Amino acid sequence: MKEYEDIETLFKTLEGSFDGETPREGHRDRFLSRLSEEAKGGTQRNDNPWWRNLSIAATIALLLASSVFIFRGEQSLDAQVAEISPQASETSRHFAGLISVQIKELEQMSSPETKPLIDDTLTQLEMLDSDYKKLERDLVQGGDSKLILSAMITNFQTRIDLLREVMERVEEVKQFKNENYENTTI
Repeated sequence: MKEYEDIETLFKTLEGSFDGETPREGHRDRFLSRLSEEAKGGTQRNDNPWWRNLSIAATIALLLASSVFIFRGEQSLDAQVAEISPQASETSRHFAGLISVQIKELEQMSSPETKPLIDDTLTQLEMLDSDYKKLERDLVQGGDSKLILSAMITNFQTRIDLLREVMERVEEVKQFKNENYENTTI
């Protein structure tokens, strides 16, 4: 009942602000005919197919234009380095190939005795690779190119030397293991 009192109060306060005009003649008939037309499957409004087709075409054009900007992006870091110094890029690919081959060989030499040494070496190689990526970014950003290129080559040489040293140690461990087995008597 309290709601009813609030509604009463609302109508009393809004009295005089309502539109008091009566609808035009035949309003109810027009309304009912549109309602029955809609119920039969007719359209409520008269759609212009060209307008709808135009809006679809505009949407497709907008999506295509935005995808060009999204997928265009920047050149990769390697492409930028190759643009600055093609020789450095070629040298980088050569060293990276050598290092990759040596890492595969090292992983094949893995045994329970050498696994900690190999895992530690792979971690150090990842850190050196991260340092190399920083050097590439510095080169692209316009640092002292001779100094950076020298540091990049030194980084590769350090990785190769590390891999050679670890491979030698793994060989020593295997030889030591074989000697111990040979000297053991039953």
